Amino acid sequence: MVKTAAYMFGLLVLLGLTLGAPAEAQSPRMQFPSSVPAAQPIPNPLPGTAVPTATLDGTIQSLPPGWDPYAPPGSAPPALFPQDPYLPYGGPYGGAGDGASPGGTYATMRRFLDELRFDYVWIPGTAPDELGVHDVELSATFAIPFLYNTQTPLLVTPGFAIHYWNGPVSVGPPPTADLPAQTFDAYLDTAWNPQLTSWLRADLAVRIGVYSDFEKVVEESIRLQGRGMMILTFSPSMEIAAGVWYLDRNSIKLLPAGGIIWTPNPDTRFEILFPNPKLARRLADYGNTQWWWYLRGEYGGGNWTVRRTSGIIDEVDYNDIRAAVGVEFIRLNGLTGLFEVGVTFEREVVYKSMLPPTFNPNSTVFLRSGLTY
Repeated sequence: MVKTAAYMFGLLVLLGLTLGAPAEAQSPRMQFPSSVPAAQPIPNPLPGTAVPTATLDGTIQSLPPGWDPYAPPGSAPPALFPQDPYLPYGGPYGGAGDGASPGGTYATMRRFLDELRFDYVWIPGTAPDELGVHDVELSATFAIPFLYNTQTPLLVTPGFAIHYWNGPVSVGPPPTADLPAQTFDAYLDTAWNPQLTSWLRADLAVRIGVYSDFEKVVEESIRLQGRGMMILTFSPSMEIAAGVWYLDRNSIKLLPAGGIIWTPNPDTRFEILFPNPKLARRLADYGNTQWWWYLRGEYGGGNWTVRRTSGIIDEVDYNDIRAAVGVEFIRLNGLTGLFEVGVTFEREVVYKSMLPPTFNPNSTVFLRSGLTY
């Protein structure tokens, strides 16, 4: 599996270098944000927008330059689109009356409620040697000032996910692979991205959660995960990252992570990062919406405690490798969405009890969609 992951990573790097030439006709938990500015001042059809920030989990984020999300009430920037019909309060940051309403305003809510996110993945499969999956996840991220530093707040994300499994079905004896109809994730993620110096920053996160079918929650259902990354800025367009991810799975506990983040121009972004690389390229701008296409890879899956058909409580991994191509839109008001199609391979179901040995479903396609606000 490691060889396959390395091969996929190398292939994406090669594709990225091939796609990296500037366009002639046109002007981009666990999150891994970057603040690399554009390498050169290329005009942007969206006035006031910044070069988007891509993340390892498939989301591109963007904030208008000069906007301090923790500025005092009443100091919101001028509305770029004062009568945007898609916003409930007149403008991107609250419009008229911002900061004056008793009990809080839209802008105040946006400072504290940093992000709402919905994600859905479908992996088909119904035959005995297949495994079908429906993943539904909802999370909200809150930005809390930390250590008197309003520029790098503490990001606290509660989330909940449901995984619907179609197979495998036990037909033993002897013991064969089986999974419950559903498993669940209920977690709290805490992340901090301090800028240590002008050329060095960190990406730190710890997640604690309950991962189970909820038939019976045991001590092993509570899992601790995390990551620690250091990012060195070598130039306005080049960064290097290195660190580790702690996954706490049966097959892999600790995974090295890192690579290169390269932004040759505002229309192209390469995150040549293991284990989740992503190569993004802007397609076009329509009104106040940017459209991008991307290639990405992912080490997917998870771990849960489940009640087996035999009645025992066991820990089970589902692991796979995913490669996908997708499109993504980014609106000026903060709404982003994506749709992608890909292939999942090197799939495995691993039981801690080793009863039965590892089950390997067939490779197949998958679809993913998501919305973030």
